[in-house]
Amino acid sequence: MNEELVAPPQDTAGPGPGAMLARARAERKVGVAEVAERLKYAQRQIEALEADDFASLPGLTIIRGMIRGYAKLLEVDPGPILTALDRRNIPSQATVDLRTQRIPFPDGTRHATWVYSALSLVVLVAVAAVLYEWQFVEPAPVPVQAQAPVAASLPQPVAPVPAPQEPAPVEQAAPTQPSASAPSETPRGQKRVRLEFLGESWVEIKDRDGTTLMSQLNPAGSQKTVEGARPLSVVIGNASSVRVTYNDASFDLRPHTKVDVARFTLE
Repeated sequence: MNEELVAPPQDTAGPGPGAMLARARAERKVGVAEVAERLKYAQRQIEALEADDFASLPGLTIIRGMIRGYAKLLEVDPGPILTALDRRNIPSQATVDLRTQRIPFPDGTRHATWVYSALSLVVLVAVAAVLYEWQFVEPAPVPVQAQAPVAASLPQPVAPVPAPQEPAPVEQAAPTQPSASAPSETPRGQKRVRLEFLGESWVEIKDRDGTTLMSQLNPAGSQKTVEGARPLSVVIGNASSVRVTYNDASFDLRPHTKVDVARFTLE
């Protein structure tokens, strides 16, 4: 129901709501532009409200809200101002046409009845088809291209480099007297690394010359021992499942592990 403001009667006593607000604003020495800015209305709307020009404003509900906000800004009681508004502006009554209108229906001929029956049947079939498709027909799956898993935690295994073959020993004449002062010695700089695999792990170990001493995937439960000239360059995948012993002393992999791959050098 739309509310329409009618012109105020000529014999209305007392100042209008707009005049009351304008007087309160003047007493507080506040300008119209400042009021409009603080209330977020256009200046012309504030001027129309103070002039009781309600026909230029959106409607009675908006006007009442403007008066409440204006009165709150000026710190005055909005009750008397709203009462003055009600004395001057009475919402007009909405006119509702309740007269019955004749709704045309098809005549009772056999042809019209057959047409409506056919149309009803078509509608029922269409609705049944939609319900069946919605309830029982599953959407076709969207094919997803399979991607090969990327081993983020393990480096790609490197093909083992065959160790250089030692030349065939050359027979030398035995000395006439054996040397009593030549004890057997381990090659200088050789170190031993022992690995115990609690889980499957890929390991690569190179000696100081870059020769690959070990490069393979080791099954869980196995053990390996590698000897080589230091420094030894070591890479261990799945490092949390590997225990390392270096020269009969336990070696902690945690400070050298990143994304479960340990990289370090044994001096």
